[in-house]
Amino acid sequence: MKEPIKKYKSNQPVPDLFREKLELPEIKKEAPKVFKRIVCPSCAEAVNAEHIDLPNKVAKCSSCHVVFSVAEELEKLKAKKEAKQEIFRPEGIDIFYYKNDMEITLPQSVHGLEGFLAGMFIPLGIITTILFFTVDKKIPAILPIIFGIGALFFIYRLFTYQKAKTYIDINEQSLTIKHRPNNLKKDQSFPAEDIDQLYIKKMEGTGYCQLFMIINGSKGQQHKQLFTFNAISKGKYLEQEIEKYLGLEDRKVPEEEA
Repeated sequence: MKEPIKKYKSNQPVPDLFREKLELPEIKKEAPKVFKRIVCPSCAEAVNAEHIDLPNKVAKCSSCHVVFSVAEELEKLKAKKEAKQEIFRPEGIDIFYYKNDMEITLPQSVHGLEGFLAGMFIPLGIITTILFFTVDKKIPAILPIIFGIGALFFIYRLFTYQKAKTYIDINEQSLTIKHRPNNLKKDQSFPAEDIDQLYIKKMEGTGYCQLFMIINGSKGQQHKQLFTFNAISKGKYLEQEIEKYLGLEDRKVPEEEA
C-alpha cells in the first residue's frame, strides 16, 4: 500500500494551518444498483415486466387480473436513484482529512468586480492607444496612460488567479472559507449547526452554476452564495461532500429549480 502523498513541496514554507494534512488516495466506487419489484396489491404476486405499462404508470396482475397504479412505486424508485447518485471528484478539487477536520482545496474563480473592470480597462486601453497614434487630432495623452496602466494591472491580476487557491475548512464547530491570496475576497466563517442545506443554481444561458448555502439565523433563513463554477459537476461534488461530512440529508429547495 502506498504512503499518503504530501500535498505541499518540501522546499516551500507550509502554514501551520495546513501542516501534516494528507491527501487521500482516489477510491473507485461502483454506481449503486437501484431497482424495484412490483407486487400486486390484491394477491401479492410479483408482476412481470411485460404486464407493466411504464408510460401510463399502470400494471396488470397475471394471476388475479386486477389493474392497479404503479405511479407511487416509480416515483420512489426515481427519488432513490437520484439520492444515491455519486458524483466523482472533478479535476482541480482536492480533499484532505486531518483528525476531525476536512479541508477542500479548489482554484479561485475571478472576482466579479475584477472581471468587470478588466473587461472595461483592457479594451479601452487598446482603443485609446490606437487612437492616440492614428487620429489627426490628438486625444489627451492622459487617457491612454490611465487605461493602459489599468489594463496592465488587471492583466497581471488575472494571471495571479492561475495559482490562487480557496480553502474550505470544515469541522464540528464551523465551516470556514479562506482565499490565498485573498484577491479582494473576504474570508468567511459559518457555525456548522446553523447550516441547513446546500444547493446548485444554474445560470441560464451561460453554462455556469452557483453554489448556495442555506443558513439558519435568528431572523430566518439566509441563502448565501459561495462559489461560481464553469461545470455543474464541480458544484454538485462540493455540495455532496460538504453535506455528507455535516450529516445533512440532501433535499431540493424551490430556488434550485429557478
